[in-house]
Amino acid sequence: MAYSIKGLDPERSAILAEIFELNSQVHDRAMGLVGPMPMPPDLTMQQVRVLGQIVKKPGIAGHELGELMQISAPTASGLIDRLVEKGLVTRFDDPDDRRVRRLRPTSDGIEVIRQMDSMFGRAMGVTIGLLSLEELDIIRQGTVVMLRALERAVTEQPPEA
Repeated sequence: MAYSIKGLDPERSAILAEIFELNSQVHDRAMGLVGPMPMPPDLTMQQVRVLGQIVKKPGIAGHELGELMQISAPTASGLIDRLVEKGLVTRFDDPDDRRVRRLRPTSDGIEVIRQMDSMFGRAMGVTIGLLSLEELDIIRQGTVVMLRALERAVTEQPPEA
């Protein structure tokens, strides 16, 4: 799969293409080693999708969630009810409009999504003994660089993005 970002110089674009290709290879090999993400046994796929959106956009209103996922308001409300009952999501009043109920994931809800998205962690658990301390430090350094870039992206991101 080719990735490109408009306005990048050719050297940066070539490096980016290589990173994405290498990342795809890591993903494919990790998938072959540890398998696909585990599905929580007590959640439906639709509930997982809703929870994922709430984790991604904490503070989203129920009607906004329905529009985003292209589901009816009663369907969204039912899915949210189940997630609240399971302790994965909480509702709170919008401070500006008390008619609107907003949603946020609980720590348990965040952990469910984190566990589902743990293929890298599971693959590291299997391969950790094969890596030297120097290789582990290189991975650590790269992870720190990526985390810093993500933090900058969040602070510099336009509100509508």
